[in-house]
Amino acid sequence: MAAVRVQEKRIAGHQVRDYPYWRDQTPLRAVGEDGPLPEKVDVVVIGAGYSGLSTALHLARAGRDVVVIDQDRPGEHASTQNFGACGRTIRHKFTTVGKKIGLQNTIRVFNEAQAWLDYTADFVSREGIDCDLARNGRVYGCHTPEAYEALARDLDTHQKHMPVDSVMVPRAEQHKEVYSDAFFGAYVLRDVGLLNPGKYFAGLLDLALAAGVRVYGRCRAEGFEHGGEGHVVTTPRGAIWAKELVLCTNAVTGKHHPLLRHFRRRIIPIHSWTLVTEPLDEAVIRAAMPSGRMQLETILLYTGIRAIQPDGRVLITARHLFDHPSADSAARAVIAQAAERMPMLAKVRADYCWNAIFTLTFDWLPHLGRDPKTGVHYLLGLVGTGVPSCGYFGWKLANRILGNEAEGETVFADRPFPTRPFYSGNPGLALPVMREYHRRRDNGAWRRALAKHGRQPAPVSAG
Repeated sequence: MAAVRVQEKRIAGHQVRDYPYWRDQTPLRAVGEDGPLPEKVDVVVIGAGYSGLSTALHLARAGRDVVVIDQDRPGEHASTQNFGACGRTIRHKFTTVGKKIGLQNTIRVFNEAQAWLDYTADFVSREGIDCDLARNGRVYGCHTPEAYEALARDLDTHQKHMPVDSVMVPRAEQHKEVYSDAFFGAYVLRDVGLLNPGKYFAGLLDLALAAGVRVYGRCRAEGFEHGGEGHVVTTPRGAIWAKELVLCTNAVTGKHHPLLRHFRRRIIPIHSWTLVTEPLDEAVIRAAMPSGRMQLETILLYTGIRAIQPDGRVLITARHLFDHPSADSAARAVIAQAAERMPMLAKVRADYCWNAIFTLTFDWLPHLGRDPKTGVHYLLGLVGTGVPSCGYFGWKLANRILGNEAEGETVFADRPFPTRPFYSGNPGLALPVMREYHRRRDNGAWRRALAKHGRQPAPVSAG
């Protein structure tokens, strides 16, 4: 609690900016916010984020006339709210996925996770997008000895069936990767990386516009009609007919139309808070992240930190599923949570703090395909893989629409997209209950492990 009081005193009189840090570097643009829509095009894409623009880009380069509409400014939501992780992570372990879908399908799933990482790195390089992409790795601190052992067993199985550039680091050597001695070893992915989400989005938008994609911001899709020869989308600026309709709305999928409600029932919106500190002394950053890698934890409601270089700032993401009345109070809670593991962060000052939304699915896997009833193509429920997977899946979906079967092949396409009885897309009271269950379970296991190994349990964060 002392760390919280220190931070409250430091923030007094300092207004934390309640929007993503990336937007001051690369402001969102007002694109196509006035004027009528064309009456007829080849493809209409709903949603001007990574997924929608990537799909549209590849379709336009293949000669299709493509329009993208968004109810807000392009990139307003997850595309510029995330923290820039560029990885190959599937939310469940290799062995867990194997028990559900079989070994061969599991190998395909994890091979494609590697493919979306490699695709994104190649795309950024080939297209000349200046987004500070660096494949400097990621480290997960293990919160109990059992978590370390489970990851080690899983990695051993994973390596037997498909090699990956990952290693386990025992507790005696973890100081090379993490400052905190509150962990019991670490899991390191050496080939993954980070980028600047704002710059990446701006580069993608520039490419789409240069390819002839017409993008209309502040243009809400209000209604949909489907026929044997195409789709009609109605908006406040008029109706537009398209042979193909693509839905890329992810966490902001609405509920004002049956088509949207159908998909909304299949995705679970998850809130988390992210802050960026004021510029720090380089020694503080090196102390917090000895190897320079992004750091996360093996608990579900994790704390994640990364450096933003050369700006000399640290980004911290935490407080999943929590509500806070202001960015200031959220910043205090995020810093207190981070300081439980890394005390040197207790006195840092937040400059930016924002609330972001990403999506889970009931099977914890991303989904794309074509709805058999309406013929609508969709790319939704990216389960936190969105920065690198959106571009890859947009390319896959575009090839499926173009009829390029080999290039469009993916294990994630047209799989059963589950929901639950009575679920409407609003988790309501279920999320706070889930939050408290997982927080108590994971933190309790962590405190018991620390006490067993001669350390005092860390203080519990505020909130």
